[in-house]
Amino acid sequence: MRPVKYSVLLLRPDYVADDYGQDTYMAHVWGTSVDQAIERAQKEAAEADKDEDDCWVDYYPLLVTRGHIDDLAPHD
Repeated sequence: MRPVKYSVLLLRPDYVADDYGQDTYMAHVWGTSVDQAIERAQKEAAEADKDEDDCWVDYYPLLVTRGHIDDLAPHD
């Protein structure tokens, strides 16, 4: 299978989030399956957050789309 582009929106775990339930991470990854894309996004988010426990599985996938999409919502 050839890798394709995915956009994955993750909910950060409460121990990392500034405002749990509203603190998300958008990743743009390549993968051969949705599961692989989610795992790659989770690991990317944990690394970006410098998650010392390396609990990348705690990043909960909220949305997965094929292709790289941009978040157009205003951010603080």
